[in-house]
Amino acid sequence: MWASFNNDSKGITAWLLAIRPRTLTAGMAPVILGAAAAAAHGGVFRPGVTALALACCLLLQAGTNLANDYFDAGSGVDDDNRLGPVRVTHSGLIDPDRVKRGFLSCFAAAAVLGVPLAVIGGWPILVIGVLSILFAYLYTGGPYPLAYHGLGEVLAFVFYGLVATGGVYWLNTHAMDAGALVAGSGTGCIAAFLMGINNLRDIRTDRPAGKITLPVLLGEPAARIFVAGLCLVSVLIPVLHVSMYPDQPWVLLASAGVLPFAARFSRVLSAPVDAGFNTILAAAGKYLFVYAVLFSAGMIAG
Repeated sequence: MWASFNNDSKGITAWLLAIRPRTLTAGMAPVILGAAAAAAHGGVFRPGVTALALACCLLLQAGTNLANDYFDAGSGVDDDNRLGPVRVTHSGLIDPDRVKRGFLSCFAAAAVLGVPLAVIGGWPILVIGVLSILFAYLYTGGPYPLAYHGLGEVLAFVFYGLVATGGVYWLNTHAMDAGALVAGSGTGCIAAFLMGINNLRDIRTDRPAGKITLPVLLGEPAARIFVAGLCLVSVLIPVLHVSMYPDQPWVLLASAGVLPFAARFSRVLSAPVDAGFNTILAAAGKYLFVYAVLFSAGMIAG
């Protein structure tokens, strides 16, 4: 009995490594922000619909992480020199076929839950849903893996910023709002910042493996500046939002949300590219969630 329990525990631990729960804030943040924008700007908040959208986003995030684990192992990007967390496919902790079934199951579940959302939101939500699943797969899978051709940061900005925030706003209000998209660009910048830190950390192993990320294209010095710039832009977005909505000054708290992490983020510019970047990455995930909560509270407080 104890042997079975220990095996089950190891299996659960392996799947958690693969799903990477700490990254799920990337899926949560724009949903929180889109719902808050709907309440503040559109005067409507539909908790059931928002909860369903959140479930879809988390399933897509988990599925994307599993797909990355699977396809990076198959392409040879993951090796024993990797600086990031353990990858379960490469390490043999989970059989590749099981990892594949895992991400396909996540995508299928997101599609099923997305059906009522498409009924509620109409063709815009149907298009968003189809594209979200398609690009989650094509990010590291298919004949032209997008993350292997310098598009990781772009996709993070678009889908974890504009698309998710705007989509949740639409689901709640059946309208679109410039303020919601501006707010979403903030979380999009931080999601791209996360991606940039990840790719900068892996620059020395990605290049010989043929994974052409943006840092590989730019080179390390320019990539450091670009990645730090994404964080700076996220700090400035609330200022732009307040210029559009002067009656929402508390949104500026989102800019202040970077302060607890500023010292760690400054290391992007000069720290050695080594396993220490994992702590910067973890801090960026926390910043994304704090930013979304403070931005949302600021909009609702008015």
